[in-house]
Amino acid sequence: MKLNAVYFTPEDWICFRESTVFQSGGNAKTGLPKIETFLGAIKTALIKKAGENPLNLSSELKEIVGDSENPGSLRIWGPFIFNQENSEIRHYFPSPNGIYQVEEGGEFKLMMPHCCVETEIDGKTLKLPWIPSSVEGIETFDGSLIEMNEVSNLQRKLPFSILQSKEISQKLYQVESKVGIALERERKNAEESMLYTLSYYRFKPGAGFFVFADEYTVKTISGLSNIFIGGKTRAVEVDVNTIETEIFNVSQSSKTALCLVTPSVFSNGSLPSDMKIAGCDIKSANIQRKIAVSGWDLAKSQPKPIKHYVAPGTVYYLEGTLDDMQCISSESQDFGYGKYFTVDWDYIGRD
Repeated sequence: MKLNAVYFTPEDWICFRESTVFQSGGNAKTGLPKIETFLGAIKTALIKKAGENPLNLSSELKEIVGDSENPGSLRIWGPFIFNQENSEIRHYFPSPNGIYQVEEGGEFKLMMPHCCVETEIDGKTLKLPWIPSSVEGIETFDGSLIEMNEVSNLQRKLPFSILQSKEISQKLYQVESKVGIALERERKNAEESMLYTLSYYRFKPGAGFFVFADEYTVKTISGLSNIFIGGKTRAVEVDVNTIETEIFNVSQSSKTALCLVTPSVFSNGSLPSDMKIAGCDIKSANIQRKIAVSGWDLAKSQPKPIKHYVAPGTVYYLEGTLDDMQCISSESQDFGYGKYFTVDWDYIGRD
């Protein structure tokens, strides 16, 4: 399939702010910037180009950019990481949770469900993803990245590689984080239980973020060469290209591992209440931590309410005939939530 990719190349660094509610026993860790940030930057650039007041938009422009209750007509999903070396562009996605290596320098493998060992997730009993080795100290490389061609190798059961955290900082970018205190608008006092994180992404030359976009969005933003994104009003160069890949084709296997590349939300938290995804039964899951997602309300000039989603990298092991669904999230599909690629799987631990 052919996909439109929109590339955001920074001059040196980009800063992103994430609002976080800190509660007893809560997890305040955040991941990559959210798609709402990129969508908001594109909308702001379109409004500025049109020379209109954000609080009093024309009906034509409002249909494109939407408002706090309506996402508008633009459709993008991501973000992901790219790196251009000479004329070649490499595209990186969140790697599936549960990739391991038995020995240093050996092949990477993806954990598979054990046929006889069970675990409980969100009150549901599922088969436990398992590493079939007695070697002690084996770690999984959660939070790593996998390049598009390596995803294809994983799907075809060929040797594949990933970028671990150390390699990401060496080849793509480094992140520096700072914590701030949110203030109440009128009183300028610290808002109860509210802090925010500023994450500075310092990219290597030729590296940056990219998103996928539909034809309408590509046509609409074609006149934008630069936009300002994130905090501190940093400019990024915008380019559009078409890439061809088969990694998002749906597997026809009766056992399909669905690997999230964008956040998702389900009615029962990390799992659907009926324990089905795309018409298939969930037999096992390797679930990443939940992430806090907020956005910026252009009209009200304030952060949107925080929601919690299942993080990219989460893997659901399904059994049955998979429906050809582009998104599996029960919410925010207009923002590209619930995107995935699939890998065939089978139980381990059988005689």
